[in-house]
Amino acid sequence: MKGNILKISLNLLVEIALIVFGIYGLYLNFFSTGFMGNGSTLLYFTIQSNMAILAIVIVFFVLKIIQLILGKNLINNFLLHLKFVFTVGITITFLVFFILLAPSQQPSYLTSMTNLTVHCLVPVLALIDFFFFDTDIKFNKFSPLTGTIFPLLYLFFVLICTQVGVSFNGQFVPYFFLDFKTLGWFDISNRGIGVFYYILILLFFVILLCYLCMLIVYLVDKIKDKPSLKRI
Repeated sequence: MKGNILKISLNLLVEIALIVFGIYGLYLNFFSTGFMGNGSTLLYFTIQSNMAILAIVIVFFVLKIIQLILGKNLINNFLLHLKFVFTVGITITFLVFFILLAPSQQPSYLTSMTNLTVHCLVPVLALIDFFFFDTDIKFNKFSPLTGTIFPLLYLFFVLICTQVGVSFNGQFVPYFFLDFKTLGWFDISNRGIGVFYYILILLFFVILLCYLCMLIVYLVDKIKDKPSLKRI
């Protein structure tokens, strides 16, 4: 019992840190004049994924406080899978920014809290929160694919925005690899590969990421001698 209380208490500290940095990061970006600012902040995957993980962590935080008070666990597998979906989303934010987008950003932005909060601190805290404290999640062989829901929904959101004339801080699309006006859908030229191929490549790596997350959960649970890869 004492061990469980200690685990929940450590978990709450991680979640408090995530909530603080999450709120602070969103505040900074809403009033930023950077590439996600100027009234377009809510349109970016970075912000949407930060808001989603922040919302689910606040829910988990409240439920764990109730668990400490009442001794009753109110977190079910549905909520754990919802958190898994948002954790994959915020991990994509971390990876895509630092692999594809960071090289084109100014050093002053890269080292700013406006960037570090939403692209680094919140994603890293979310991964710690999930893999150290939420390994009671139960997967089957297909359920990790739910991690693709968030990015696919965002893709449809961007396509709708391009059709109704919504701009992203004055740009046609939020990220260069979705610019089908410049790159085309299926073209391969000196301008780069078409958007369709970017989507396929990113989808492949997102699916890989989802199953890697499942593997990490399995390994963490195996270390704790509490297997969670049970069919549901």
